[in-house]
Amino acid sequence: MTVPDRCEVAIVGGGFAGCATAWALAARGVRAVVLERASELGRFASGRGAGLGRQLADDDTTSALTMRGAALLRSELAAAWTPTGGVLAFDATSHAQGYMARAARLGVAHEVLGRAGVLARWPQLSGLAIASAIYVPGDGVIDPLRLLALYAEHCDVRCGVAVERIAEGVVETSAGTLAAKVIVDASGAWAGELTGDPPLDVYRRHLYVLEGGSAGAPFLWHLGTDELYLRPAGDGTLVSVCDSTPTTAGEQALDPACEHALRSRLATTAPALAGSALVRGWACQRAFTPDRMMRLGRDPRRPWLVWAAGLGGHGATASAAIGEKVAGAVLAALG
Repeated sequence: MTVPDRCEVAIVGGGFAGCATAWALAARGVRAVVLERASELGRFASGRGAGLGRQLADDDTTSALTMRGAALLRSELAAAWTPTGGVLAFDATSHAQGYMARAARLGVAHEVLGRAGVLARWPQLSGLAIASAIYVPGDGVIDPLRLLALYAEHCDVRCGVAVERIAEGVVETSAGTLAAKVIVDASGAWAGELTGDPPLDVYRRHLYVLEGGSAGAPFLWHLGTDELYLRPAGDGTLVSVCDSTPTTAGEQALDPACEHALRSRLATTAPALAGSALVRGWACQRAFTPDRMMRLGRDPRRPWLVWAAGLGGHGATASAAIGEKVAGAVLAALG
């Protein structure tokens, strides 16, 4: 794979942040070059998540991005979206009330459920401690690889090209050097390495598909002591107990002990699933800034550098909105 001699915008990283930024720039008449070290898109975090299109996040700022992202997924990017609705369950009423207040404040349509309402959708969760729950009909499930492909239709993507050094006006890669007016660091868990900035906090999470489940049910995310999420996946159920182990960028090996942790959690919360046969399992990554807020926009010290990093597990749902926001910062940097 070669790289051009020059471009207006070079984007380092072909995950959700990078590809969505290129997609949004293309809609604004700017063609960017996306440089991805892997041989294909989605080899790391962006292609390995659960695809839960959850709009209500832990804070208003992130929720605004996930809401806008979901709106674009339901419209312009609908080929990667399945409308299923989503359930957020809580074992503490005060926690649930905080989310209900956020939903009301931000205008997210929702329905308050009791324990019976949750079990009507997921009867397997008979042992889960549920004080209250919220059903969000506008939530859904995302096909991560399809979404990346939709973005890439509007991008100049160069896979198999590792970026080795960046500086004002120049990007040095394994395939040659290109000149760029603006550089976007959208390198996921590696963000900051090329600029000498503090690294992000990177955590590994395991996901599994088990036989059996509730076909047609909304996804469910239990935000409590026994945190877990699950959704239908073909004839089975995708499930994670939301493990979060510090790791290094790119580490995706399965930890065999995590299946035991999954079985133990399900034995008390979802006994009907605890003994189900394992179809497959894999690990993914989530990267966070120290303050847990996404790093989006122009660098205050380097006007040629724009950030699209620290998505914290909300990349799939928020990506289109992130692309819009970062594209705005790129246009400002281009002048």
